[in-house]
Amino acid sequence: MTEETTGRRDPFFAFDDETDERPEEPGEDRRGRTVAWKPIGVGLLGLLLGLVLAVNGALTWDDSRRIAGYADRSWVVGGQYQDLTNDLRTKDYNPVYRGVLPADPAVAEQPFDSGLADPRPVEPGEEIVFRGTQTGSREDDFHAEADALLAVEDGTLQVVATDEAGAYGEGITAGTVAWERTKAALLVLGGLAVAGAGLWWARRLWLRGA
Repeated sequence: MTEETTGRRDPFFAFDDETDERPEEPGEDRRGRTVAWKPIGVGLLGLLLGLVLAVNGALTWDDSRRIAGYADRSWVVGGQYQDLTNDLRTKDYNPVYRGVLPADPAVAEQPFDSGLADPRPVEPGEEIVFRGTQTGSREDDFHAEADALLAVEDGTLQVVATDEAGAYGEGITAGTVAWERTKAALLVLGGLAVAGAGLWWARRLWLRGA
């Protein structure tokens, strides 16, 4: 090997050396390509918002299925918070509410189960004390005023659900169930639309080199 050959560097290895020595710029990957953070962020945001809407839609649909069995055969009773009582299945507590039965004679066609004592006969418009279905560890966990949904289960009139005042409106009807299902469908479709729009906009930004 001659001195001239020894002093001459192979272009291939020279190229490698230059590539290795060039510092990686912020926003570039290891191959020197710029990472499109803006399109990625827009796409992820669209997917996240779409997922939130879709999950809310699924939960609303589940609620509509739960109340569908009580449509046109249930009553709503307003209740005032009275006290706490031990939950029957967990170590938490249930609220105790006081309210007045509806004037509908049908409420007296079966015994009333308050969840606090044995079922007993009742009269329309009678004042009752009943166990709420929520759970919590202290008084602040419960609503001072609540609505109780009453329905006939296993031959007795029972409190099947309690929620904040106004949650059940004037009662559960077929129209109530239909509206809940409509809201669920709109939420799911909205979630898909938002996710799709986010991906579409992210692609536009990427094509524009943003």
